[in-house]
Amino acid sequence: MSEIDGARPGHLVDPVETLAALRTVPEVQEAVVTQRPGTGGATMLLGYVTGPDPALGTVPIRQHLSGQLPDYLIPEHLFVLDQLPLTLDGDYDVDALPEPDESSAAADSYVAPRTPMEEQLAAAMEDLLPVARVGIHDNFFAVGGSSFLATRLTTQIRQMYGVEVLLRDVFAGPTVDELGQLIRTHQNRTAVEERGYRRQRRKEKAVRYVTGHPAVLWVLRRARSSKAEQRG
Repeated sequence: MSEIDGARPGHLVDPVETLAALRTVPEVQEAVVTQRPGTGGATMLLGYVTGPDPALGTVPIRQHLSGQLPDYLIPEHLFVLDQLPLTLDGDYDVDALPEPDESSAAADSYVAPRTPMEEQLAAAMEDLLPVARVGIHDNFFAVGGSSFLATRLTTQIRQMYGVEVLLRDVFAGPTVDELGQLIRTHQNRTAVEERGYRRQRRKEKAVRYVTGHPAVLWVLRRARSSKAEQRG
């Protein structure tokens, strides 16, 4: 057990607790937790697991851990590996585990699209941005987007889905997940408004039919004639 200096003063970090929590994550088959020197003299936890689909990213794992552990016991970097390296004696080879870098940090937060709409939105962003792939929680502006590119994105969204997403909407919700929710809201609202419009049109048509029916016109003429006779 060691005490973290700097970023997490006063907290005792026990990798055993983190390891036990990782092993309760659904689909995790094996897990290893190590410690590495971090920035500013702090110590960071690194987690390595096998079993989960790498395409799903590590967000589901973090969500599971957040319900069991305090923040300082959740690994700063998580790696989903095909298998954990072993020594000749059959123990886990800690020295052969990957170290975190910029690419692993990006992969650590990647969550693949879940629906056809999210796949289309991610592909549209990837065409505009200088990145190989865009996850559903990646911030458009944090991975190379600009106001100009965001304007082009709104044009693509209008062409793909027929809804008007404004530049300020992209700033307010710059991820695939948030833009997908906004598009669905627009689509649902349009459908509701269309149904309301059609109901109103049917009512107006029914009123025109009734008021133009010969029997109704005869009654109206008789009523006008009766009023004229009374005045005379």
